Amino acid sequence: MELCKSIPANAVYAADSLGICLPRLNVLDAYCQHAVKELRHAFVGLRILRRGQLIFSGEYGTQTPNGAPLRADAVYPLASLTKPVLATCAAIMQEDGMLDFYDQLKKHRPEFTGEMKDEVILWHLLCHSSGIDDNEQDKYFNELLGDVKDGDWLAALCNARAKLGLPEVAVSEAAAEEANDLAMLRAPLASRPGTKFSYSSYGYELIKSIIEEITGETLEQYARRKIFDLLGMTDTHWFLPVEKRDRFVLRDESLKGGGGMNTERTMTNTSASGGLKSTLDDMAKFGQMWLQNGTLNGQRIISPPTVKMMTNNHNAKVPPSDWFGRVFGANWGLGWDLKGDKTDDHGFLRSPRSYNHGGYGGACLLMDPDYDLVVSAYFCEVLQTSQNDDFGPVFNILYSSFD
Repeated sequence: MELCKSIPANAVYAADSLGICLPRLNVLDAYCQHAVKELRHAFVGLRILRRGQLIFSGEYGTQTPNGAPLRADAVYPLASLTKPVLATCAAIMQEDGMLDFYDQLKKHRPEFTGEMKDEVILWHLLCHSSGIDDNEQDKYFNELLGDVKDGDWLAALCNARAKLGLPEVAVSEAAAEEANDLAMLRAPLASRPGTKFSYSSYGYELIKSIIEEITGETLEQYARRKIFDLLGMTDTHWFLPVEKRDRFVLRDESLKGGGGMNTERTMTNTSASGGLKSTLDDMAKFGQMWLQNGTLNGQRIISPPTVKMMTNNHNAKVPPSDWFGRVFGANWGLGWDLKGDKTDDHGFLRSPRSYNHGGYGGACLLMDPDYDLVVSAYFCEVLQTSQNDDFGPVFNILYSSFD
């Protein structure tokens, strides 16, 4: 039997001890090739580790539209896959006594006032049950600003200062930013904390601001010192260095995220909820660290109790939620999407103890303790309206290769 080039030699020689059926990995390779050939995906990248060993490594498609083949060291925009990295930073600070997930948000942001807001603690922000709803915040924001003439958001924000109880000052970026920050904190909650799952990127931005305030470092500086440098994640950045930008994947503007994700703004985005850029290999290291109870290659990033706490279901009493037009279980850890008893589009063969996070445009990182598995993947979506990154079929094929 001829094996595909995506299966490394060590996996072939150690297939029995790794518990893998090599012909099934050939099926996975064929599926990825077909997905790109059919233009369901412009490019696909995969790194799969089982029992700490690389068993599959493949690139499919092109690095740029109609360009050279996808590079093994390609740098991808992780979008919301940034969130577990932020959550890990917060967990390190909790272990160091610098903050507590039981802290009221109001302790760190006294301007966070309004009905039920005294009930919001940092823990709620990490498991998306704070009552903060990004769409409702946008509605409040638009009502506050009113008609924005000629798209002049700077002037509109400065004009809103009086409504927020801020002194009127000359129009400036600093004055507008102050009004924006206060408006976001003043927006009403959409539900009582702890009663509803509502995916909120803003909650993660709040935690970022608290981390930076306490440490006196940028989030990138803190994450590099406490995570990236220790794990050898040399290609993981919020602000992507100029010398690495030729490795950044680009997509046709007609594809999902094509217009926005090709820009300088994406390469320099420092958002805690969606700005990170990284490689498949770096994120595989991050995932393996989590799978190994917080330690990789002798470097302890977080403790086993923290890993256990953050991968338990913190929304056990929260009902299923409508998300992107479909109802999914609210199972969520702190920074991680948990499988549990949830029926979703990430594969029926995953174990209940598996956990993952995705990112707009095609990013995904999956860990499954029951199968000693890490999957670092990127499936560049083609359709603007697609909510299915093809992870379900890919994960089902992958799991079918295990003995």
